[in-house]
Amino acid sequence: MLADGPATFRNGAWDRTLPPIAVYDDSFVTENVHAGHAVDTEQRRNLFRIIIGSQGVTMARRLDEIDGRIQAKNTEIRELRVQVERHVPPGVTSEAFLGLPKDAEIDQKIANKERELQAARQTDALQRRPILSAIQLPEVPQGFLETLGRTLEGVSADVEQRLAAHLQRHEMRDGEAWLARGLEHIRENECPFCGQDLAGCSLIDVYQTYFSEAYHAYKALITGLADQIAEAFSDRAIGTIQRQLDRNERAVEFWEQYCQFEPPRLPDREHPGPALTALREAALSLLTRKAAAPLEALRADGRFSVADAAYDDLRDFLKQYNEAVDAANTAIDAKKEEARGADVELVQGELNWLHATKNRHSVEAAIVCQSLLNRQQEKDELEQQKERTKQELDQHTLEVMGAYEQRINLYLDRFNAGFTIIRTTHSYRGRIASTSYQILINRTIVQLGDANTPLDQPSFKNTLSAGDRSTLALAFFLTQLEREPDRNQRIVILDDPFTSQDSFRRNHTAQQIKRCGQLYGQVIVLSHDAGFLKLLWDKLPPAERKALQLLRMGEADTRITEWDIEDAVRGRYAAAIDILQQYYATNDGGIRQVIQQIRPVLEGYCRRVCPGRFTNDALGEILGAVRAAGEAEALHPIVDDLDELNDYCRRHHHGEGGDANEEPIDDNELAGYVRLTLRLVGSL
Repeated sequence: MLADGPATFRNGAWDRTLPPIAVYDDSFVTENVHAGHAVDTEQRRNLFRIIIGSQGVTMARRLDEIDGRIQAKNTEIRELRVQVERHVPPGVTSEAFLGLPKDAEIDQKIANKERELQAARQTDALQRRPILSAIQLPEVPQGFLETLGRTLEGVSADVEQRLAAHLQRHEMRDGEAWLARGLEHIRENECPFCGQDLAGCSLIDVYQTYFSEAYHAYKALITGLADQIAEAFSDRAIGTIQRQLDRNERAVEFWEQYCQFEPPRLPDREHPGPALTALREAALSLLTRKAAAPLEALRADGRFSVADAAYDDLRDFLKQYNEAVDAANTAIDAKKEEARGADVELVQGELNWLHATKNRHSVEAAIVCQSLLNRQQEKDELEQQKERTKQELDQHTLEVMGAYEQRINLYLDRFNAGFTIIRTTHSYRGRIASTSYQILINRTIVQLGDANTPLDQPSFKNTLSAGDRSTLALAFFLTQLEREPDRNQRIVILDDPFTSQDSFRRNHTAQQIKRCGQLYGQVIVLSHDAGFLKLLWDKLPPAERKALQLLRMGEADTRITEWDIEDAVRGRYAAAIDILQQYYATNDGGIRQVIQQIRPVLEGYCRRVCPGRFTNDALGEILGAVRAAGEAEALHPIVDDLDELNDYCRRHHHGEGGDANEEPIDDNELAGYVRLTLRLVGSL
């Protein structure tokens, strides 16, 4: 249905500068009000643009455009930052790197700091470097010489003389040890050598007296002294002393670089190895002799005396050596304490910053750093623009949102919706402005929710009926139209604006559409519901209304023709269509009654295609006129189908030959012709 509007066909051609068109259809509802049964993010964002109107949309678009430019700048900044970070040394942030000032003396400062770092690192090494070690000589066991001079107490001189005479007479140089071992093998007074009886042998008594338990203890003392000297003066012990001297020598070479002290030295001829070895050998030789004749008193021989004198000289030199070690260690400890305050990490960090400063102002780094700074400045300016635009948009939104909510509720009241919207607000979640509101129904506040809101929680999707949702969407659309500039130039298209509405709301919808026709340049209403269109038709003055229809011509063509709305809603035609549709869908109805509805439906269809013609003509007369007119006739593409249907129906109509009630009817054949009829008139 069209309301008269400004002409758009001029000078034999369509004018391309058509006025703006506003369309209310499923797309408008889905994009701006609700998707399916719920309100999601996209609808909230689009609804915001509806509420703020064209002026606000201009601001919002500018805000989006600025935000897009900011995102582009962010991408450029990220890419440039990667390039900058290739020049940033460890321990320095890229932001600090960008702010480093140029320094004309940077090379000299780096050289000075590197020397300072080298010194600091050496200082760290000084703390870990060991001091010198004092040298300790092994000692000859106390009582060594006294043990050599001792004899075995408790052995009488007579026994000792008799044993000595016996050994001399038999020239037994090692006889004492030999006799001691043999004495241990005497069993039952029988000689272990010849087996003779030893009873009454006085010499055996001498042996037993001489080689007593005290004798064996004395022998063990001599052996223990030998073991102690062998261990204390061993090659291993001497090697340990030599290694200590070598370590001290290397330490002296190191510390002389940092400290002033008299290095401890031993004369080459006073090397401890030979003197200690000589003393060990001389002492062990004496103990070996003493062990062979424990009752024989020994004095230190010349060999031992020479070795002992050399040992005393070595000890004197080592005393001086250790005094020098103590003095050197005092100087070394003082140096360590002095160097303890140096901080290698601090100096290294300072050097890193100097290198960063030099790198920052190299040719390549300077270019990318300046580019990054420029982009950051541009982004900051865009952020300021965005904030100003956002404030303007917020102010505009606050001004219009309350009025918009009032107009929505006014339309809802006119539609007798039974609910209103409240608390309409906006936010910038996800950087894009969006609108939210609440529904007040039966004095209960219902949140919008979304598609994921549980069904047991009241929300948009489970509170409003299909008719309620349709009414709300239409209220949004009409309120939007009211606030558009140059609305008298608007073309408004309403596609089924009354879906799922009850009769009361349908009447109010028709009334509001009539009002649109008074406000806007042209209003087009599209619908399959002839009853609603008739309701609207009756409310409009004849000069302000026009009815058109889309008619299918054959299998592949559709035409726009004038539509006789009065005829379309007549009861006979609508009832005939219903009978054919019911039979085709469910096979219900009397078959002869069904056949008799085909021709009235086709005749009514032809009158709709060609308004003002065939007013009282039967189908046969209509077909004759169509064939006579040829291809210029609108019904010409389907004339053959109409002729076939007319011929089929003639056999079953009274007064057209034979007894129509006796003519057999094939159910499958009838179903095919009913299908063809419904397809031709666009009701299938």
